[in-house]
Amino acid sequence: MDNIEVEIRNNLYEFYDCVAQNCGIYSEKQDHWSVIKNIPKVWPRIIYRINTEIVEQKSSIIFAEKVKSGSYPELLISGDENIQLVDPFFRTLGFYPFSAWKGMAFKNSFDMVLPQLPETVKIVRCESADDMDQWIQIVTSELIAPVQFDKVLLGNLIDQSGIEVYLLKYNGKGVSTMLVFNSETSTGLYFIATKKTAQRQGFAKLLVQHILSQNARKSNLPLILHATKTGEALYSKLGFKPFNQFFLYRYLNANL
Repeated sequence: MDNIEVEIRNNLYEFYDCVAQNCGIYSEKQDHWSVIKNIPKVWPRIIYRINTEIVEQKSSIIFAEKVKSGSYPELLISGDENIQLVDPFFRTLGFYPFSAWKGMAFKNSFDMVLPQLPETVKIVRCESADDMDQWIQIVTSELIAPVQFDKVLLGNLIDQSGIEVYLLKYNGKGVSTMLVFNSETSTGLYFIATKKTAQRQGFAKLLVQHILSQNARKSNLPLILHATKTGEALYSKLGFKPFNQFFLYRYLNANL
């Protein structure tokens, strides 16, 4: 897995670019960061693809002016490259970390076996309005994520080539979710969540195993995900290895 840290970052960035470009969300790329503009109650203003050069004088002045003008952002996603340098700069502008993800990767093995699903469990691609409603409800209630989905945004994503949206059902009701994003060099697993009343019953594990096996049969690209501290233990048992860290910042300075 040469340069896997770079691949983990790139998959995350390409995913946000894909969402912005294909769903009509305005995206602006600066030299040292990218920004997705705000859609009220759906997608907050968000900065990602942050390079450490953001702290250099010219770039930092531009960034600070945009923050003070209220142009953006509300949230930041920063990798761990030279975070000791970048973190103090964010804090001076009123951004503080409130969550973190571990970048993890799994190298496919073609001898993986598709897990046997119990009769009570079914994994489906989201297509119907009811499946989409259940998917949205689980993701928005169980995850701290930069995006709040509505049916229009999810429907746009489902229609895009390279994106697959899955719902695991137990006794006919959706309990676990996942979005799969296929880039040219890796496959990213996003929005893995399980309904609170169904947690600790192995549903997320079944869903991830299903996608691992399915992906192994059609490509040998690494699978990428970004795990919370709680999820890291589960994914480690499934064969994912941790490589790098991502930090989610929120704007808290009301004086600017």
